Amino acid sequence: MKRSSSLPPSDSPLTMMFLGQYVSSLMQETITYRKLPYGGLAHEMSIPELVLRDAVEGKMGLTRGQWVKFGRLLGVPTTYELRPGERDGRPCWEICFPPVSLTANRT
Repeated sequence: MKRSSSLPPSDSPLTMMFLGQYVSSLMQETITYRKLPYGGLAHEMSIPELVLRDAVEGKMGLTRGQWVKFGRLLGVPTTYELRPGERDGRPCWEICFPPVSLTANRT
Protein backbone atom coordinates (compact mmCIF):
# COMPACT_ATOMS: atom_id res chain seq x y z
CA MET A 1 0.00 0.00 0.00
CA LYS A 2 1.40 3.40 -0.80
CA ARG A 3 1.50 6.15 1.77
CA SER A 4 -1.55 8.37 1.82
CA SER A 5 -1.11 12.12 1.91
CA SER A 6 -3.43 12.17 4.97
CA LEU A 7 -1.06 9.92 6.92
CA PRO A 8 1.70 11.78 8.80
CA PRO A 9 5.31 10.76 8.04
CA SER A 10 6.63 7.85 10.11
CA ASP A 11 9.12 10.13 11.87
CA SER A 12 6.64 12.92 12.67
CA PRO A 13 6.04 13.92 16.30
CA LEU A 14 2.42 12.77 15.98
CA THR A 15 3.45 9.31 14.81
CA MET A 16 6.14 9.07 17.48
CA MET A 17 3.59 10.02 20.14
CA PHE A 18 1.23 7.28 18.93
CA LEU A 19 4.09 4.81 18.91
CA GLY A 20 5.10 5.74 22.45
CA GLN A 21 1.54 5.31 23.70
CA TYR A 22 1.30 1.93 22.00
CA VAL A 23 4.55 0.67 23.53
CA SER A 24 3.51 1.97 26.97
CA SER A 25 0.17 0.17 26.68
CA LEU A 26 1.87 -3.06 25.62
CA MET A 27 4.19 -2.90 28.64
CA GLN A 28 1.35 -2.03 31.02
CA GLU A 29 -0.84 -4.89 29.78
CA THR A 30 2.07 -7.32 30.07
CA ILE A 31 2.77 -6.27 33.67
CA THR A 32 -0.90 -6.53 34.61
CA TYR A 33 -1.46 -9.88 32.86
CA ARG A 34 1.64 -11.46 34.40
CA LYS A 35 0.97 -9.82 37.78
CA LEU A 36 4.55 -8.54 37.96
CA PRO A 37 5.60 -6.26 40.81
CA TYR A 38 6.72 -2.79 39.76
CA GLY A 39 9.18 -2.72 42.65
CA GLY A 40 11.07 -5.76 41.39
CA LEU A 41 11.08 -4.54 37.81
CA ALA A 42 12.30 -1.10 38.90
CA HIS A 43 15.09 -2.72 40.91
CA GLU A 44 16.16 -4.73 37.84
CA MET A 45 16.10 -1.53 35.78
CA SER A 46 18.02 0.42 38.46
CA ILE A 47 15.43 3.20 38.43
CA PRO A 48 12.92 4.36 41.07
CA GLU A 49 9.60 2.51 41.06
CA LEU A 50 7.63 5.76 40.57
CA VAL A 51 9.70 6.61 37.49
CA LEU A 52 8.93 3.18 36.02
CA ARG A 53 5.23 3.51 36.81
CA ASP A 54 5.10 6.96 35.23
CA ALA A 55 6.92 5.70 32.13
CA VAL A 56 4.56 2.77 31.69
CA GLU A 57 1.57 5.07 32.15
CA GLY A 58 2.98 7.42 29.49
CA LYS A 59 3.57 10.27 31.93
CA MET A 60 7.36 10.17 31.63
CA GLY A 61 9.72 8.88 29.01
CA LEU A 62 12.56 6.40 29.21
CA THR A 63 15.57 6.32 26.93
CA ARG A 64 15.49 3.91 24.02
CA GLY A 65 18.05 1.75 25.84
CA GLN A 66 15.86 1.65 28.93
CA TRP A 67 12.79 0.61 26.90
CA VAL A 68 14.83 -2.14 25.24
CA LYS A 69 16.09 -3.39 28.62
CA PHE A 70 12.57 -3.21 30.03
CA GLY A 71 11.15 -5.10 27.07
CA ARG A 72 13.73 -7.84 27.55
CA LEU A 73 12.87 -8.08 31.25
CA LEU A 74 9.22 -8.55 30.30
CA GLY A 75 10.02 -10.90 27.44
CA VAL A 76 8.27 -8.75 24.83
CA PRO A 77 9.66 -7.69 21.45
CA THR A 78 11.61 -4.46 21.40
CA THR A 79 12.03 -4.34 17.64
CA TYR A 80 9.15 -3.53 15.35
CA GLU A 81 8.32 -2.33 11.88
CA LEU A 82 6.09 0.65 11.31
CA ARG A 83 4.25 0.45 8.00
CA PRO A 84 1.25 2.08 6.38
CA GLY A 85 -2.03 0.20 6.55
CA GLU A 86 -5.73 0.75 6.23
CA ARG A 87 -8.65 0.30 8.64
CA ASP A 88 -12.25 0.89 7.69
CA GLY A 89 -11.07 2.47 4.44
CA ARG A 90 -8.87 5.01 6.25
CA PRO A 91 -5.08 5.10 6.23
CA CYS A 92 -3.26 4.29 9.45
CA TRP A 93 0.12 3.19 10.74
CA GLU A 94 0.50 -0.47 11.70
CA ILE A 95 3.10 -1.75 14.14
CA CYS A 96 4.38 -5.23 13.41
CA PHE A 97 6.22 -7.34 16.02
CA PRO A 98 8.75 -8.71 15.09
CA PRO A 99 9.64 -6.88 11.89
CA VAL A 100 7.96 -8.53 8.95
CA SER A 101 11.30 -8.81 7.14
CA LEU A 102 12.76 -10.96 9.95
CA THR A 103 9.75 -13.28 9.96
CA ALA A 104 9.84 -13.66 6.19
CA ASN A 105 13.53 -14.56 6.23
CA ARG A 106 12.98 -17.40 8.73
CA THR A 107 10.46 -19.28 6.61
